[in-house]
Amino acid sequence: MSNNLPIRLIASDVDGTLLNSRGEITAESVAAIHAAQEKGIIFAICSGRFPENVYVRMRPYGIVCPIIGVNGCHITDENLHTIHTASMSPQAAKAVMDTLFQAKADFFMFNHHSICTSDENLPHHSEITRPDDILSLGFRYYHGRQEMLSCVEMPVEKYYICEGRKGDPLWQKLERIPGITLTQSGDNNIEVIPAGVDKATGVIALAQHYGIPLSQVMTLGDHENDIPMLSCAGCGVAMGNGTASAKQAARYTTRSNDENGLAFAIRKWALHPQGISSLDPVADVAWRI
Repeated sequence: MSNNLPIRLIASDVDGTLLNSRGEITAESVAAIHAAQEKGIIFAICSGRFPENVYVRMRPYGIVCPIIGVNGCHITDENLHTIHTASMSPQAAKAVMDTLFQAKADFFMFNHHSICTSDENLPHHSEITRPDDILSLGFRYYHGRQEMLSCVEMPVEKYYICEGRKGDPLWQKLERIPGITLTQSGDNNIEVIPAGVDKATGVIALAQHYGIPLSQVMTLGDHENDIPMLSCAGCGVAMGNGTASAKQAARYTTRSNDENGLAFAIRKWALHPQGISSLDPVADVAWRI
């Protein structure tokens, strides 16, 4: 990386990264994000959440930004105008749904602008916390097997399985289905997305949209589904509370999400007047793995 290379795009995960363990965005994080935006740096959310959910979640904090949603499947600008979408093939989407019903799993199907739940009595968390705000954006919720059979005919961006671990029997059955990729956003869930799509492809697409090279991109994350974007960016930063593999993939490690790690990273590596390459990695060994 050349000297004095500025950060021009910051892409941050939400859960475990931007949010602390109480589900809050601290005043310090909000101030750091606004400081970066005032400097002309584009701040973006890169999350497994769908864009409308992110938009509503950020609004009370005054954070208006592009969104890389559904693990890279649905990218929007700051006004929720779609920049890019990706979905599974109809064959793959149907095969995943059939496998999950056979396993009697609880799961959510993410379509463009809608979610369908596997059980009529299983609401998505966003449906409980902010239904009116999200519904006002044209988003829709569907429930149960019959609705699922209709929803699978629409473009499917992601399946979220409520309980599951890497390598367990359900994971093994799913990974035999062609055209999909499996990942995790927590220790006890499985996320199914189209093959060839992840948070890195989302970051790359957004950076290309704004004409920004990856060498001038900072990414922040904490878990397995963040690894691709931590690896692809010029300045990948893992949270102090992140998994060992996320830290291994990143260039730097910051403080935890309960210690304003995102704010610390933005101020240290994006707002530093000399650019990230002027910082000696050896001097910052305390923040590395």
